[in-house]
Amino acid sequence: MTLLGQLLKSEQVVVSVKGLDGSSRGEVTLPRIFSAKLRADLVRRVYIHLLSHRFQPKGAWKGSGHKYSVESLGPGYGMARIARLKVEGTGKARGGGFVPTAVGGRPTHPPTPEKKIHKNINEKEKRAALASAIAFTASIQHVRARGHRIPDGIQLPIVIEDSLASVKKTADLLKVLNALGLGEELERCREVKIRAGKGKRRGRRYKRRRGPLLVVHADEGVSKAAENIPGLDVVLAKDLSVLDLAPGGHPGRLTIYTLNSLPVLERRLLGDGSTGGD
Repeated sequence: MTLLGQLLKSEQVVVSVKGLDGSSRGEVTLPRIFSAKLRADLVRRVYIHLLSHRFQPKGAWKGSGHKYSVESLGPGYGMARIARLKVEGTGKARGGGFVPTAVGGRPTHPPTPEKKIHKNINEKEKRAALASAIAFTASIQHVRARGHRIPDGIQLPIVIEDSLASVKKTADLLKVLNALGLGEELERCREVKIRAGKGKRRGRRYKRRRGPLLVVHADEGVSKAAENIPGLDVVLAKDLSVLDLAPGGHPGRLTIYTLNSLPVLERRLLGDGSTGGD
């Protein structure tokens, strides 16, 4: 049996389907992935590996500090025997160069672009982590522990009718989220924190919170409507990743699913028979 098969349970959970006005429009039985075992360690491991795929190679220029011709004068001159620049008529004449201890010398143990920063992950392990991360979105305890502010009596995960994908205006999308009882969560995401340390002067002065995630079956304008709502993200069900569900490696993000996104997720994770024996 695969790792995903070990995580899945036979439980069937029924949740109500919400309309855009927050009213109930029926019920739906969730796929088995929403009842998978909660493996925070597995989600964290896969998150780190997938995050490494976004890194860019970095390193010092190979010629850094090697620009000049240098030579050591040797002993007997009453001065240090480090390599010195072979130049005249400049303030750097006979000054130290090339060696790491000299001003303008080569860097010591610089980062190299050849360093391997892309971490590989097994496909079955990645699929199991995604199923577990989806199951975390159905746990009120873990969603609240992550800092999300949700009203009492709410049923997770939130499943909404498919017309959400065609909402094209930010004002209309805000009305939908407030009707679902997420007004306090949106207020939390509007708060801005100034970063401590040197990052303030390196283009990342402000820190914002991650808010709700909208998982839709199709993007018919809702991503455009969500652009100006702080903390809100939109992702297609076919592209859903652990990076979306567990920002920072911490699972339990508040997630809203459209009705037709559920069978898409079920086909992605269970449709190829990967939960059976090896």
